[in-house]
Amino acid sequence: MQLKDKGWQVGETRLTQFTNDNGVYQDGNVALCRDAEGTLWGLVGHVHLGGITLWRGTCIDDLAKVCEVTYRFRMGRAGEAFHGLAYPDGPRSRGKIWPNGLWIDPDDGRFYCYVHNETAWGAEDTSYTAFGLQEGEPDFRHIGLMISDDQGRSWDFAGWILTSAEPCWTELFRPDGMEGGQSIDRFVLGAGDFCFYPNERDGYFYIYYSQITVDRANEVKGDHIYAARAPMADKGLPGEWRKLYEGSFAEPGNGGRETAVVSSGNVPFVSYNRHLRRYMMTSYRRELWVSGRGACQISFSDDLLSWSEPVPLALDREDLSRPYFTVCNGDREGLIQDTERTFTLLIETNGTDVYRADVRIPD
Repeated sequence: MQLKDKGWQVGETRLTQFTNDNGVYQDGNVALCRDAEGTLWGLVGHVHLGGITLWRGTCIDDLAKVCEVTYRFRMGRAGEAFHGLAYPDGPRSRGKIWPNGLWIDPDDGRFYCYVHNETAWGAEDTSYTAFGLQEGEPDFRHIGLMISDDQGRSWDFAGWILTSAEPCWTELFRPDGMEGGQSIDRFVLGAGDFCFYPNERDGYFYIYYSQITVDRANEVKGDHIYAARAPMADKGLPGEWRKLYEGSFAEPGNGGRETAVVSSGNVPFVSYNRHLRRYMMTSYRRELWVSGRGACQISFSDDLLSWSEPVPLALDREDLSRPYFTVCNGDREGLIQDTERTFTLLIETNGTDVYRADVRIPD
């Protein structure tokens, strides 16, 4: 299936209920999951701006806000945040969280949320970037897990599950007495900006995560997407994840080596399309976003390991010149990430209202 040959149809964009007026300042993929009774739940927003809110409904159209979530752990300053845990690669954990994946255990109803974290947003005087002790970019990412036993209303932090093979500091600034560090001439910002896909077909959770390569001038030199998985039976807890490296999931999630599955792509979202009988991955291409063209691109896979070269969905659609795309179905039952011939594309950028468009795959 080649998008450019088949003419996929993207409908008009329209506003969703996930708006600033409703307290949502989304920044990344929308975390959605159904429970064993078929209720659809969502965690939207992020801690750094507006907070995270819990939503419930039967489908994407009628999701309604339940509450703002609370936490049984602190965020912010290093040494106080995340129960005082260190990142797996050394420095003390710090900063805030962005929810990018949600899974609800069908056996006991426990909620699991997979979160993105950065070292230079919301860590107060302990915020740091590649260049020094300061808030902003370019900073370093990790992926963690938090768990809820009251249907997503309150959460506790369970630990870090995915960490880059490269350390989360440079030779120019070494936090917490670390030694060494990445070369300031060219460095990787760590594992983050990800999607979560629970694949009931093979019994594994999958996370596809981004890593950005930056240089001394703070210019992006590369966007790459990587993969990791964990057995569903083990609940995706810390220590259970294995990264894809040279064709097999053998490297540890925290610090293991990794091989990119897609180049020239960032912020992936994976779903399965029942019409095509293939897995799809949306991502954004940076140069298209910067130039104001349709930045959404799609790759395909038959096995979740090998992915086709990304192809732009609609280059002429300026309303798709955004970095974050969530694919979901409009059904009232079934896995929200298993889609049909027509599927919903949620569209947004940092802190803006979330829009949606219906995409139809032609014959």
